[in-house]
Amino acid sequence: MNDFDDVFASESDDALAAKARSGNRVAFEHLCTRYLPTVYHRLRMKLPPGAVDDVTQEVFLAATRSIRNFRGDASFGTWILRIAQHKVADYYRGDGRIPESVPLDVVLEHPGASDDGWRDAIVVQAALERLPEHYQVILLLRFAEGLPFNTIAQRLGISLDAAKSRYRRAVAAIAETLRME
Repeated sequence: MNDFDDVFASESDDALAAKARSGNRVAFEHLCTRYLPTVYHRLRMKLPPGAVDDVTQEVFLAATRSIRNFRGDASFGTWILRIAQHKVADYYRGDGRIPESVPLDVVLEHPGASDDGWRDAIVVQAALERLPEHYQVILLLRFAEGLPFNTIAQRLGISLDAAKSRYRRAVAAIAETLRME
C-alpha cells in the first residue's frame, strides 16, 4: 500500500462506498479488502470447503460489476453479504446439488447431524439468518472476525457507542430467537 492508499484506510465504509460508486477503484479495493474476511467466513459456514474460494471470487466479481448501482440504502457490508447470500443460493441451485428447498426439521434430524456440532451450528445459523442484516453483520464482525468495537464502528460508519448498543441488541435478539427454538 502506498501513501495515497493509506488515505482511504481511515475512511468509513459509507465514505468509501460513495467514492467507489463514483468510479474510484482504490476506494472499492479498500472496501473489498475490509470485507473479504467477513464474506469468506460467511461462505465457509454455508458451503463445502472446495467451493468457498470460487464462490468468494464470484461475490467480489459481482460486486465489481454492480458497485455503480449500489444505492447506499443499506451499508456496504449488508450489500456485499446479500450478494454472498445470492451466490450461495446460486451454488446450491446449480447442477442439482440440492432440491430447491429442504425442510429444516429434516436437516436437523439427519442421522449424525449432532456429530461434530453440526446440529448446533445449523440451529445457530438459522437463528442468525432470521435477524435483521445489521444485527447479522455486527455479530459476524465481533464473533467471526474478533474485531474490537472501535474497528467495527469505523467499518460500519457509526459511533463507538452505537456499535456497542447494536451489538447488545443483536446478542439479545439472537438469544431470544434461540430460546424459541
